[in-house]
Amino acid sequence: MGITPMLAMLDHLARTSCVRQVTVVHAARSPRDHPHREEQAELVARLAGAELQLWYETDAHLSAHTGARSGRPALGHLRPRPDSTAYLCGPLPFMRAVRGDLLALGVHPSAVHYEVFGPDLWRSR
Repeated sequence: MGITPMLAMLDHLARTSCVRQVTVVHAARSPRDHPHREEQAELVARLAGAELQLWYETDAHLSAHTGARSGRPALGHLRPRPDSTAYLCGPLPFMRAVRGDLLALGVHPSAVHYEVFGPDLWRSR
């Protein structure tokens, strides 16, 4: 699952008492299609000053998370620091869009790390 590497990173940050500002942006089709949502929220809650932003294509109003948004992630409101690092995981079209948004916000290309996720990638080889 695409969320698995991110959960491992959040767990590490929580266990090591990370003091960096952490913003987790998660996108899914709907709250029903958001695996490990409780675990993700609990890990973010353990990080001082961390923020969880959820985006759902449909049914955002059904989310237990206050502030879940409808539609695809819009990152224009983020104000990354010069030393920001981004980690992306998901389908290739999603990651291309998010990477483009991050670069437009001033995140250096070398600070955007990614893991491609999607079964269609196997078929194209």
